[in-house]
Amino acid sequence: MDLADLDKYLEEALQRSAKVLNLSHRGLTIVTNNLAKLTCVKQLSLNDNSLLMPPSELASLVCLEELVLDNNQLTMLPQGIGNLRRLRTLSACNNPLGVVPSEIGNLTCLSHLWLVSCQLASLPPEIGRLTNLLVLSARKNNLSSIPEELGELQKLQWLCLEENQLEALPEETGKLQSLTYLNVNSNRFNTIPKCVLHLPSLVSLHMKSNCVSRVPDDTILDLSQLSRLDLRENYLHHRPPHWKGLEYILLGQEDLGEGVPTPEATTYVISSHKASTLASVPEFNEEEEDEDEERTEDEGRTEDECSWQEG
Repeated sequence: MDLADLDKYLEEALQRSAKVLNLSHRGLTIVTNNLAKLTCVKQLSLNDNSLLMPPSELASLVCLEELVLDNNQLTMLPQGIGNLRRLRTLSACNNPLGVVPSEIGNLTCLSHLWLVSCQLASLPPEIGRLTNLLVLSARKNNLSSIPEELGELQKLQWLCLEENQLEALPEETGKLQSLTYLNVNSNRFNTIPKCVLHLPSLVSLHMKSNCVSRVPDDTILDLSQLSRLDLRENYLHHRPPHWKGLEYILLGQEDLGEGVPTPEATTYVISSHKASTLASVPEFNEEEEDEDEERTEDEGRTEDECSWQEG
């Protein structure tokens, strides 16, 4: 789409007071000033273009509730993004952002924040002001720490920090009373963080591909709601002694002893190798399990994105 076609498209959208604007997959490198006139727009999709800089006009779209900027070449989020006080969903995945500006803390209505593969070395402490946040994904970045202010997100239910450089989580993470899903696969943890034991709503804990060598005896008992635990590709030599209530325990058998019995209290146990050495263990396909985890995240985003496609 050239700029003349873009201006025509924006003029038509203005005339009909469009609430949804789909500019994805248009080959855009810049956006014209006419975008600023569309102050009624609530849902804007600019994903899969070739934008190097975010349109400054975005700051004028004060009614905006959903903004997707995925798969561009953006090195920063829009200046004045803090003005978008009604924004509920922000997705900027697969852009070399490097940093998240502190003014993101002004987006207090935000419920979904997707920052996958953005070359982030840190998250700003102001993220703790996003008190309505339900879903946060900062997968595939360079995070070595998480701000303690994350613990202020009392409504947060879904947190993915997979493929970073984390060795620990701040104690304040244990204050996330609504958190049901936590994914820290492919980091540098050598044990299950103590703060995790204070998450009363946690159902699913994913710690695949870390450096965990042992699980404290009472860990699983403390997590009363936990039904899914993934500890594959770690350095475990012994199974956790307590299994009660778990539907899935994914450990892998590379370093575990032969002939370890499956406790009757377990609904069923899935292991990635040597399943024949265990009693009553169903066949498990590790590739299918990994695909299922990625699909869980993708589907979460798709539910938001489906409404962005203009009819």
